[in-house]
Amino acid sequence: MRFDTAYFDRAMDRRNTECEKWDDRSIMAEDGIPLWVADMDFPCAPAIVNAIQSRAEHPCYGYTIDNPENENALIGFWQRRHGLTIAPGQTQMLPCVITGLKTCVRAFTKEGEGVAIVTPVYGPFYSSSELNRRKVMSVSLLRDEETGRYALDLDAMEAALQNGAKLMMLCSPHNPVSRLWSEEELTALCRLAERYDVPIVCDEIHADFVYKPGRFVSILNIPEGRRRAVMLCSASKTFNVAGLQQAALVCMNLAMLKAVRQEMAAAGVACGNTFALLAARAAYTESDDWLDGLIDYLDGSRKLVYDLMAQYAPKARVSPIEATYLAWADMRAYRLTCEQLKEKCKAAGVAFTMGTFFGKEGESFLRINFACPRAQLTEGIKRLGKALEEE
Repeated sequence: MRFDTAYFDRAMDRRNTECEKWDDRSIMAEDGIPLWVADMDFPCAPAIVNAIQSRAEHPCYGYTIDNPENENALIGFWQRRHGLTIAPGQTQMLPCVITGLKTCVRAFTKEGEGVAIVTPVYGPFYSSSELNRRKVMSVSLLRDEETGRYALDLDAMEAALQNGAKLMMLCSPHNPVSRLWSEEELTALCRLAERYDVPIVCDEIHADFVYKPGRFVSILNIPEGRRRAVMLCSASKTFNVAGLQQAALVCMNLAMLKAVRQEMAAAGVACGNTFALLAARAAYTESDDWLDGLIDYLDGSRKLVYDLMAQYAPKARVSPIEATYLAWADMRAYRLTCEQLKEKCKAAGVAFTMGTFFGKEGESFLRINFACPRAQLTEGIKRLGKALEEE
């Protein structure tokens, strides 16, 4: 099978499948265009579908065990795709990356202690600390107002550490601002963590969505990172299997890994249902050609985002999309709050993730999910233009 533009251009009807993205009527009407939740409107790789269908044909779905082949598949994928060498025993299965964020907060900090997070950032970074009664210490990214590109504020991060932060949390590549952190930036951050003797939790769920000439560098490929970082990853984002609920935590510091496992055991965290295990293994071992085609298609779509926004929302500014399938759009020139943007977009039949989901820095910003057929993306941004005309 050819995983080319024609393959990914084909529309797929996900309505009435209990799909959060398409069936949540509080967000949009039935005829709306969803460019919000970060999953993809593409079929899964055939190897994944075949693995699930084959297993489903057996009429018993009882208790299952984890097979060493599952860890080997993860290890092989990260070595092959990202040059990261993981040893057997350095991984821990999770239901999802959010579980990993929360478990690490509980394992590495105490109630009332500070957790430094790089913001704006995916909403559960905040709730992972808040729900566990830790203090969120936001370290705002630096934004170049001319280009819209963001950078780490290492001085602000050091100030947070000096003020008592006991844990650093990072999203790499960064959701929502589409930044691909360089080896130099990650090294500087890891050296800060080492200087102040704090662990780092790094969410690398978007690692596979990187566009040329960029190159993804895992935090575990940084020497200081190998000593004190936990990396979170999943097939869910890359291969569009989030509904199956499986992720992984990787840590090369065995004392830190033990602390996480103890916290998971205390909370009764369990994962790895029959279908999730098989799907992840098929993704990691049999789906590289599908993934290569997907990245090529998304590369074209990110360029289309710039063109469409220039045509239909000319006063907006889209940050450079170095990674992820998410575009971060500065809508401040339209003088609308996120709440106003949400209502206008709903009336126009299109849905985006509002910037305030990612923190106070996101007021009057939108996150656009462009992992969909290009006709859908085009219609959605046309509808955004219609919403903005009604101001």
